[in-house]
Amino acid sequence: MKFKRMKKTLRNIVVLYLIFLAGSCIIPPLTHLQAAPEEIILSQNTSERVLCINQNNDALSWRLRLIEQAQEEVILSTYAFNDDESGRDVMAALQHAAERGVTVRILVDGTSAFTQLQSSKYFEALAATPKVQARIYNPVNLLTPWTLNYRMHDKYLIVDNTAYLLGGRNTKNLSLGNYQQKQDIDRDILVYSPQPGAETSLAQVRNYFEQVWSLPCSKPLTYKARDNEEAAQRLRRRYEQLQALTPETFTTPDWENLTIPANGITLLSNPIAPENKEPTLWTALMSLMRTADKITVQTPYLIADQQMYDDLAQLGNHLELILNSPDSGANPWGCTDYMNQKQQILSTGITVYEYVGLRSTHTKTVLIDNNLSIIGSFNFDMRSAYLDTETMLVIDCPALNTQLRQIVESNIDHSRKILPDGTETLGADCEPQKIGVFKKLVYSILRVILPPFRHLL
Repeated sequence: MKFKRMKKTLRNIVVLYLIFLAGSCIIPPLTHLQAAPEEIILSQNTSERVLCINQNNDALSWRLRLIEQAQEEVILSTYAFNDDESGRDVMAALQHAAERGVTVRILVDGTSAFTQLQSSKYFEALAATPKVQARIYNPVNLLTPWTLNYRMHDKYLIVDNTAYLLGGRNTKNLSLGNYQQKQDIDRDILVYSPQPGAETSLAQVRNYFEQVWSLPCSKPLTYKARDNEEAAQRLRRRYEQLQALTPETFTTPDWENLTIPANGITLLSNPIAPENKEPTLWTALMSLMRTADKITVQTPYLIADQQMYDDLAQLGNHLELILNSPDSGANPWGCTDYMNQKQQILSTGITVYEYVGLRSTHTKTVLIDNNLSIIGSFNFDMRSAYLDTETMLVIDCPALNTQLRQIVESNIDHSRKILPDGTETLGADCEPQKIGVFKKLVYSILRVILPPFRHLL
């Protein structure tokens, strides 16, 4: 009898905790704050130069190349850092930099640290290397589940006072290199800053990093004391192999020939504390777009509340939106919400292009008229607007805008065009894919159970 009572008590405790966990995760983010519109002053610093990186293999090569060029410090801030092939390539490069005297600071979101790095002997070896500091933003703590929804979604790499990469790519095979067949389409912007100074975007990004790094919720990474030498040696051998296989990756860049000049680059960001946020970045984007005649947005999906719909409606027929089609999209949550909200989206008066491709797009880009290109980590969803840290670069560069609009035209050719009245037209190269039975079943289930939780997506 005593054992049965203990078993029942334990079961009740577990049930109560699960209710507490669910309530803590679902209820606090229901409150959506508002951000007061502010005047956005775009940088007029014309010294910086840019390179757009659209291919995943190039994205990995440039990360390795920049780390190799570092003389003083490397900063890596990433939402996801996986212990996979591309992740180990980056670990090997960072370890090599530290062992030749470069200071390395790594900031990883708590969810990635919890799911990917807890048992990684390679990351443990990297973190134990002298000159390396690793911190975790808002570590997962099941005793404070109300903090679980607030994530650091930033993705950037800074090298000295020379250059940085910022965009939508996480540090893993899905986004970097060519280690697996199934990969996302994504985008980074490389910024070269030949004349460092307080007015540069590099200084803005570095200052932003220091603020997040210094938060009380950014905790130093700790591991149990144990011998890491075997893993460290494997990383050293891996770096030697990379140098032998792709020597061109480790050469000094010809910055003038590889990059194009920008008229100015400005960093936009969300509040950084792990709490419900004012939609600062969303409000800034809307402010920039309201004055434009032609706006193109590339986002994996659109998950909006009523305020966001109202904002989009003000843009109306000036805006064309390119997102993943449910045919080929890799995110079932985003695709399902789109299917549920499609009529509401079209009622805003915008034109929608459902991208149908062999790979899902993870790109986050806004093109405004013929001069501004905005690139970074911000999805057009409620999570990016109200919950996560996010970074986007506003780049005044007509040449870059032209490059990106050419890519957009190709994406449109592979898309299903849907006008506000519901009229559908297939692009010249669009081949709709048949949704499989299992995927249909998943969509059918999610369309029913998703609505109460869509504010978390």
